[in-house]
Amino acid sequence: MKGEAGHMLHNEKSKQEGHIWGSMRRTAFILGSGLLSFVAFWNSVTWHLQRFWGASGYFWQAQWERLLTTFEGKEWILFFIGWRDLASQDGSKQRVNSEIS
Repeated sequence: MKGEAGHMLHNEKSKQEGHIWGSMRRTAFILGSGLLSFVAFWNSVTWHLQRFWGASGYFWQAQWERLLTTFEGKEWILFFIGWRDLASQDGSKQRVNSEIS
């Protein structure tokens, strides 16, 4: 009697291990396929964006060079103009908020 119970437990245990390994294989297959699909999609999107920006990149480079020529190549002036503009926007938001309160 004891031998039969031990044998049944062993069979149930091996069936459970088989289910676990099967589940792990399915999970690995699904995750691997999903990862492969995602990487292929991402490479495709990157390729298309590079083609687009490569064509219009010359335009933006020309605009940047024109702006630098206007300020005689002194990038720090552009930095301070941008920083001052951002600081004034933050100040106006604070003034508006204090007026509402």
